[in-house]
Amino acid sequence: MRHGVKKIKFANGIDANRALVRKLAVNFFLKGKLTTTLPKAKAIKSVIERLVEKMKIKSEANVNYLKQKLDSKEVLEIAYRDISPVISKINGGYVRIIKLGKRESDAAEVGRIEWAYPIIKQKTI
Repeated sequence: MRHGVKKIKFANGIDANRALVRKLAVNFFLKGKLTTTLPKAKAIKSVIERLVEKMKIKSEANVNYLKQKLDSKEVLEIAYRDISPVISKINGGYVRIIKLGKRESDAAEVGRIEWAYPIIKQKTI
């Protein structure tokens, strides 16, 4: 039995769900906030928390894990240049979900997922 194991379930199938979660995570790390439906925001929150834990310490294993899960070199640079120094002394609760109400077109619950602590991105030259 798999008690207490949270699964990410959407109606698309396993591969499409993984691709959706990966795309949402990459977009979140690039932009710093993300507005989406509430179930997607709740699903992505645990994934982002797990990835941020790997960003705290730059070891070869952690870098390989992030490469596998995110598949984006730009996100890896942002992770260790901007996110890691801010998050390194914090023990969890890196992101928060803010409920924004219902979308007018289809009445879906919408939420914004954002950093709980201010993360300032440095510009690359």
